[in-house]
This record gives sequence, C-alpha cells and structure tokens, in this order.
Amino acid sequence: MSKKLILLWLLVVCFSCSPDSQNEEVSEIEKTFDVNFITPKSQILVDVPFQIQVESNDPIYEINRITNNGSQGIVAAMPGTALEDQFLILNLQFATLGNQDAKFEFISTSGKKAYKTFNFEVVRGSAVKLIGFKINSFYNINGTWDAEYAEDDPNRLADIIFSFQKLNTAHFSNPKQSLTHWYLSPVYPNQQQLEWNLSQEELYISDRSIFEIGIGDDDGDGIGDDLTRSFRGLNIRLNDYRDSKPSDINISSEEYGIDVSVQLEWL
Repeated sequence: MSKKLILLWLLVVCFSCSPDSQNEEVSEIEKTFDVNFITPKSQILVDVPFQIQVESNDPIYEINRITNNGSQGIVAAMPGTALEDQFLILNLQFATLGNQDAKFEFISTSGKKAYKTFNFEVVRGSAVKLIGFKINSFYNINGTWDAEYAEDDPNRLADIIFSFQKLNTAHFSNPKQSLTHWYLSPVYPNQQQLEWNLSQEELYISDRSIFEIGIGDDDGDGIGDDLTRSFRGLNIRLNDYRDSKPSDINISSEEYGIDVSVQLEWL
C-alpha cells in the first residue's frame, strides 16, 4: 500500500510540472502588453518641445493622452492595424514651471491596454518672465462702448479683458507648434484698470518664442468688441530682443488707435 501512495504522489508532482503546464504559464506571460519608453536625459525646460520614443512588445493601434479637461488621441487608419512609426514619438511641451505630468493610454492591435504617467520637473532655463502689462490707449478710449447708457454714465465705458497666446505643441502626435491659450485676465468693468502687475502669475515663455496679445470689451456671455479693431501687429517675437533684453516693449499703431506695453524679466 505504501508503494502505491508513493507512486500516486510522484504522478501528481509530474503532472504539476508537465510541459503543457509550463506552456500555459509562458502563454499567460506573453499576453502581457508591455510599453517601454526612451525619455530625454537632459532637463525639461519650460516652453521647449521634447520627444518620447515609444516601444512595445505588441503593435500599438491607438494612443490617447488623458488630461483634466478630456483627452486627445490618435488611431491607426484601419482596425486591427498598427500605428506607423512616426506616431510612436510623443511630442510634448510644458507651459509652466514645476512638477508636471503627462498621462497616456496605449491600446494594442489585439485590444490590450496599458497606462503610463510621465512625471517631469520643468525648470526655467533662459525663459523670459512676463511681469506687467499696460494699455496706454485704444480706439475710442473713454468713449461709449455700451450705447444703452448716457454720455455721463461710467457704465458706457469698455469692460476690459485681455489675453495672451503663445506657441505650444497642440497635439502629441505632431511636433508642429501653434498659438494657443496662455493667459486670460478677469474682466475690469468700466475701464477701471489699464495697468497690471503680473509678477505673481508665473507667466514664463521661451526667449525664442512668440506671444500675441488680445484686448476686448466684454459684454458677457461670450459677447463683446475687439478693442484692437483686428490689428494683427500685437505680437512680440522675443528672439528679436535676446541681445538687447529690454525690460519694456511697446507696440503701437496710429492707424488702429492702439498702444500697449509689456514688462519683462530676462535672465
């Protein structure tokens, strides 16, 4: 009887270590969708584009970048096919200093998913800091912009709002930069303020970049007037000032009745 028990135990051990069992374990390991990356070794500078190379053990069908405001993605031309190599390069750029992250979802051609969050410390480098803005004049300044009010009523004056746009990488699948939202001010009713100290807003921009200024009269609900009268010259190419590094840059146009100044801090 003891010999039969020993034989039964050996059979159990051999069955648990059989080649079929090993193949099943290997098969389970092979089903894992692994995504690896080659990231920059140097520091990440504010406003300076950089790239991340994506590698995987299974062809990638779809990539999505997940943000607080939604997501943006790219998918292969046909279901079940892989993205072309050019789309396996993630183009990133950060507009603000400090700890920044980028969250991605990867989907393989077989439907498996993998998630990755990249964390970066973004530093200033040679970036310029925008520390002030002043509206010296605009068309019909001190005049009536809200016709429902009398000529002596201060509510007739423009309700000032201004914005800045700067170059940014709009989509991770394309290295091309375009002007995107940078800063939008609160509304200042009835021309109550025409000069602002922005030193606490942490507005940094590459010293080789461009930014554009917009000024409006805000009537609420997204309705208003363009106080620049569509003047296209309200942009500053910082690369033109890298040698002189002026603390104040003025833009004016007699034709459009616009005159503004920005204050900058250079390193």
